[in-house]
Amino acid sequence: MNIRTPVVAALFSLGLLATLLALPGASQTAPQERFRELERKWMTALADKDVAVLEKMLAKEFTIIGVGSSLEDPTATRRQWLDVALKRSFPKHEVRVLSVHQLPQAAVVQCVLTGDYPPMPWIPKGGTLNFLVTDTWVYRAGRWQVVARHSSLPEQVARRPNDSFKPEPPQSRGSTTR
Repeated sequence: MNIRTPVVAALFSLGLLATLLALPGASQTAPQERFRELERKWMTALADKDVAVLEKMLAKEFTIIGVGSSLEDPTATRRQWLDVALKRSFPKHEVRVLSVHQLPQAAVVQCVLTGDYPPMPWIPKGGTLNFLVTDTWVYRAGRWQVVARHSSLPEQVARRPNDSFKPEPPQSRGSTTR
């Protein structure tokens, strides 16, 4: 057996492994865990007013729309969002990732962010808020950055804890009850 064959095979294997690990999302971390950590890092930087982390995580073209938006001015730019983020108090958030749709250089992440807020327009007495969030991330220069966020507040359904959802039975056509 030629000694060069195993050496060449080993070098080829190492090169292939290095190439695969360089691809976004190719690490051992599952996409949901990776993006949960990124979302948590972003929300922690927001609560801590860590400008360096926020500026590194937000893409230059970042925009946001949703809770707090108006029809007259529905989207905010990166600069506008950072200005508000640094003026307002934000709590730490729990992050629950619902889904990750990952492409080679991008990902769409849907999650629920939960935080305890002081009184503000959408929660006048203060308390726990859950936000439904869709974030679009891009992979550039060896790191993930968020490009866009949409947030909304879930519909509040008044039900007793033991009630289960029961759809209305379909009404038969042409018959009436008296």
